[in-house]
Amino acid sequence: MKKTFAISVIAVMALASGCKSATEVETTDLEGTWVASEARIVDIELPKENNFDLIQLGYTAVFASDGTGAFQLRLDSPEDDSEVITGTLEIDGTDVAVTTANGTGTGEVFVEDQQAALSLTGGLTFDFKGDGTEKPAKLLLVMDRQSLEATPL
Repeated sequence: MKKTFAISVIAVMALASGCKSATEVETTDLEGTWVASEARIVDIELPKENNFDLIQLGYTAVFASDGTGAFQLRLDSPEDDSEVITGTLEIDGTDVAVTTANGTGTGEVFVEDQQAALSLTGGLTFDFKGDGTEKPAKLLLVMDRQSLEATPL
């Protein structure tokens, strides 16, 4: 079954962090290149029925930030072309606001050492049944820092 992303992705951005504590994240803590070890997409209306880990479906997700709030997120699908999303993010404690050319979203980010977790809602849809019908979705990401430098995507 082909899964397609329709991302006004906003959401995806805050996905990485490597900061001082799990309760205080700053944009400078996001500097570097991050790779998703889990990228769960969840149907907001039917979370128990439509809940997929995109990494297990063959997707890859790489996030890069220069530490100023600017970011790039590359999503590679096993069936479609790669999608690169660029934008900015603002962090207040663990609250995240993301802006891309497609819109805005909100969420939370938690970090510990070189790993971050993000929950994001807003501006994200997914075709859970492969029938061309996009439904509102929530993105849950776990990212591992690969380097302190933001590798261009």
